[in-house]
Amino acid sequence: MVGDLCYEDFNMKALLVANPKAGRVRGEAGVARIEQRLCAAGMHVVTLAPSKPEQMADALRAELVGESPERVRVVVAGGDGTINSALPALAGTGVALAVLPVGSANVLARELGVPCGLEAAVQVASRGRPRRIDLGMANGKPFALMAGMGFDAEVIGSVAQDIKNVVGSFAYVGRGLHLLATYPTTRFHIDADGETVEIDAWLAVVANANRYTYRWRLAPQARVDDGWLDLCLFSSSSLAGTAGQVIAALSGRHSTHPGVRHVRAKSFTFDCEPPVAFQLDGDYVGQTPVRVHVASEALTVMVPAED
Repeated sequence: MVGDLCYEDFNMKALLVANPKAGRVRGEAGVARIEQRLCAAGMHVVTLAPSKPEQMADALRAELVGESPERVRVVVAGGDGTINSALPALAGTGVALAVLPVGSANVLARELGVPCGLEAAVQVASRGRPRRIDLGMANGKPFALMAGMGFDAEVIGSVAQDIKNVVGSFAYVGRGLHLLATYPTTRFHIDADGETVEIDAWLAVVANANRYTYRWRLAPQARVDDGWLDLCLFSSSSLAGTAGQVIAALSGRHSTHPGVRHVRAKSFTFDCEPPVAFQLDGDYVGQTPVRVHVASEALTVMVPAED
């Protein structure tokens, strides 16, 4: 526990999860500024800083014991990966997640309409309204945005953390361009709500939200509260075909592009020959096989009051 700003007249407790390496946090001094702004908004701030990201969920669970969901919020200052680290402790609890979008892409914040300015985001955290949204579950691990299998997960898994810390998301762009020319297709065996799909693909993305990264809408029909998951499959037998699909996706025209397929279901099972990497919300997790299903209204989030 780094900070514990105790004021007896505060009615709302904020458990702050802050990534000091996030783009606009800038170290411990940045974390302290965020603590002060939450405090000024009338919240009793307790900052959690476990030594490893994978310990965050356990740290949150320990702090939430005995707390009323109406009197506590988990405030995440960081990117979508930092948010994901908090999800196992929040799923199904009714405790609200408040996002301070200080990371590089801030996809979930954009999806929810949370303003990018820190002061405005703090006001949403303290005085916004709660909204229930769905989560995806992949091999028992929750995700808010997407589960990617194949090319994107391979790119994410091959970028060293120290390089990402220096150049941010551009590290993925450079690695992706290098890998695109040689990345092979894989045989995907997919069960979608009992229906079988067999396809040779280089990328499969199960979307809970319509945004994939930044303003890129990979699954424009997906909604975070519709009780469904949307699968985008990319299949190509040539570099030119793959490049064409990427260009079409970047311009929002991929839904009718040859080799791109959309499947909507509540659950999917993926088995690949050979196994491929998979990622959740932009963080590498492991390799297939993967079972993915929707957990309807499993997460409470704070959104602007006027929405």
